[in-house]
Amino acid sequence: MKSMIRGARVAAFFWIQSLIRDDGQRTLLFELDMSINRLRQQVGDNEALIAQTGIYHNLLRRWAEL
Repeated sequence: MKSMIRGARVAAFFWIQSLIRDDGQRTLLFELDMSINRLRQQVGDNEALIAQTGIYHNLLRRWAEL
């Protein structure tokens, strides 16, 4: 009995590069973002969280390498 398997093999390769080169800076941004998200779920948006979000984005802009 002859078995025929048909189909196609598809592969993709890609590289990504973070805008933030320094691992420590990336870690700080990640931890700050996770903290902001947890607080937002617990208490909703308020002035302090909006300020923290602004700090996150300012650090991201400062440390980003384009």
